[in-house]
Amino acid sequence: MLAVVGEPSAADPAARFELLQQARRQYDEGALSEAWESVSAVADLSRRAEDPATLADAATLIRPSHNLALMARVQELCAEALARLGDADPVRSARLRAQLVATSNPFGPDRVELSGDPDVDDPEASFLRLRARHAERLNPTHIGERMVLADAAIDLGRRAGVDEYVCWGRRWRMDAYAELGNRLDLTAELAALTPIVERLNKPAWRAHLLLVKASARLLEGRFAEAAALNDTALAVGGPDSEAGFWHLIFRATLARMTGEDADEVEKHVRRAVDDMPYLARGWLAVQLRSAGKREETAWEWKALVPHLKRMPERATEWLIATVGNAEVCVWLGDVDSAPVLYDQLLPCAGLQAIGVAYGPYEGPVALSLGRLAVLLGWEEEGRRHLHAALRSCEDQRALPHLALTHAELATAYGFGSRAGQEHAETAARLARRLGMHPLTTELSAQLTASRHSGPTLTRRELEIAALVAEGLSNAAIGQRLTLSERTVENHVSHILHKLGRTSRAAVASWYTTRVH
Repeated sequence: MLAVVGEPSAADPAARFELLQQARRQYDEGALSEAWESVSAVADLSRRAEDPATLADAATLIRPSHNLALMARVQELCAEALARLGDADPVRSARLRAQLVATSNPFGPDRVELSGDPDVDDPEASFLRLRARHAERLNPTHIGERMVLADAAIDLGRRAGVDEYVCWGRRWRMDAYAELGNRLDLTAELAALTPIVERLNKPAWRAHLLLVKASARLLEGRFAEAAALNDTALAVGGPDSEAGFWHLIFRATLARMTGEDADEVEKHVRRAVDDMPYLARGWLAVQLRSAGKREETAWEWKALVPHLKRMPERATEWLIATVGNAEVCVWLGDVDSAPVLYDQLLPCAGLQAIGVAYGPYEGPVALSLGRLAVLLGWEEEGRRHLHAALRSCEDQRALPHLALTHAELATAYGFGSRAGQEHAETAARLARRLGMHPLTTELSAQLTASRHSGPTLTRRELEIAALVAEGLSNAAIGQRLTLSERTVENHVSHILHKLGRTSRAAVASWYTTRVH
């Protein structure tokens, strides 16, 4: 709620200034909704007073980075302020144009690009241009350029004496180090950022530090500590802050890893994606996959498949979303979509699936590439990717994904083989120690099945298993055997149940190991 008593006069510059200061205080405290309400009030007074300068200051006050609805409102205000300002104020115009780019919705129909503004002697305009250039380079292939921008922000902050610019630069550095899997330098950056945040004493930045620590605990499999830090970040930052946005995302990842609170989290994810861009339904598909809800997962996946190439590469979540799509694709055995995802991820083979240093870690990209390659029947390539993922997890002490990679190698080698059994047993020991109950249950079923003489498949099921091992889709199998696709789906479901497997890749591995 606004703290200003009574109806402020549009003709009173002091009233506009006081509202602007109020908005800045609210923004610093992490109360984004209240800050925007104050900004809107300033904008209204500025219009009535024909004061485009104050309107411009209001439009560039908030720096949203996760709330797409707020970003859209800020961008509209920037466009209006630019039109009213004209050529009268080059400094404010430069700020507004940079803010337009920084708040551009990567999922929106219109893309705004940074204009070639002449250099202006204004630290705020310079920083906003750095933010805009950074927003244009969020794809993992631009890590090097983002590091240069981070260095520039830190240098600008030191020269201008503005701690916030330094904070943003160190934040961008940490994000890059997280994607590179460079925990040594990430930890050093966190240590350097901490005293600056303590000096600033702003809730949003204090919550940011807590989330970076939560991400590190999650990566190591210290799930209870990660959950506690995530909750504390929410309490510090508030529900309107970035911590409020990330809170459910952390909870969802923890639920997939541990199986705890999974049903409740799934309900929240269902509600959340309704207010997100359409492609966010891939997040729901990942949650459904972790719950073993094959039919519902398939429904979501079929609706997403036509749009796999439309995930905007400048979105923060591009890599996370693509890795999640790969997991669902492999679990459902979609050999038609697998090459698309493999090609998308291959340029990022040496990177980690983490959009930002304060978000949940989703493992090495090599793990997803290995899964896709095994599904496609590229055994040698799949094992090469998975062994690379194994080394990456060991280097970072990413224990949960070390367990997941060993489990995938068990599938790649076949649970009936000696190598496959060794990888499965290693994965099971790690999963039990960390409390990864879903993976423990899955591996237990697979190991039990492999130790028996083998399940009995009907002649038709063996025939279909052989074609699955060849990499054929259900539609292609149906054409080969003159069966409906629905009938083939039923047979594949029965095969998975009998074998105690959860993916077509596992069926292919079983058939190759046991039949030939």
